[in-house]
Amino acid sequence: MSRSVDQASVSVVIPTYNRGELLIETIESILAQTAKPGEVIVVDDGSTDDTQERLARYADRVRYVRQPNQGVAAARNHGVREARGKWIAFIDSDDVWHPRKLECQLRVLADYPDLGILGTALFNWPAPEFPNVSCEVSGKVTFIPWDRLVVRNYLATSSVIARRDVLDRVGEFDTNLQGPEDRDLWLRIGETAAVANLKTPLTGYRVVPGSVSRQASRVHQSMVSMLRKLDERGAWRGRRLLRRKSYSYIYYTSFVNFRECGQSLMALGMIARSLAWYPFPYEREVEPTLFARPKSLIATLLRIIGIKRIAMADP
Repeated sequence: MSRSVDQASVSVVIPTYNRGELLIETIESILAQTAKPGEVIVVDDGSTDDTQERLARYADRVRYVRQPNQGVAAARNHGVREARGKWIAFIDSDDVWHPRKLECQLRVLADYPDLGILGTALFNWPAPEFPNVSCEVSGKVTFIPWDRLVVRNYLATSSVIARRDVLDRVGEFDTNLQGPEDRDLWLRIGETAAVANLKTPLTGYRVVPGSVSRQASRVHQSMVSMLRKLDERGAWRGRRLLRRKSYSYIYYTSFVNFRECGQSLMALGMIARSLAWYPFPYEREVEPTLFARPKSLIATLLRIIGIKRIAMADP
């Protein structure tokens, strides 16, 4: 390579709240990296479990900071302020990294110095073993233009590594949002720098009961607020149809969240609003199932009136 990225310039930020047992697995996956980060920072968002005691044995390798409970966005912001690296890598305290995660990402960043943030593909965790991967970069980097990211989030926070100077330029995670606070930041970054994913499964994602996606009403309001921020600063640049598609997809996502919470009437309202905002089919990269929304509308209505139940597609 003609360029290189110093692995010691990477700061890892881990927000946590009452995840003591899972957090240890997260930390072990970071310490097992083939490219060692310069520092690992755990921001404890007011945990009431044994998180601090569990971390005592890592005192020489992990910096522990504590704050009153303020939410995950505030904890990430605290970690970024504490970080000294030129690159900030985020990971939640219930996820893990493949041992070669940072190694592979640093290779991409060396080849594409204009990147502001870089994510990776995911794999389900827990699993019997890590996926067998190669750090070959060619053909595996997918750039995500702003007009795609504003419709759907393609970046998992636990996979992202971001340039510190870009974060300083666009501002922090919005603590008024719950759920899309990460995507809100990615959108601000996407207005000033390149955004991409590495199509290699390097981030282990764990589904935890009670996750924020299950708090359907609060997440919906935050997603709408995220797009209204774009309205207020004129970010659409006259692209009215793109704006309608973006609002439509938020209502489609909320339909799924309300449906999974068992709130069928709310789900019906969301899918109806989604079609009202944008009645045209989404591109296959957004929704691979043909006519998924009309089918979901009919299936939800039939479920409510008790006639029959048919399969519904997820976004």
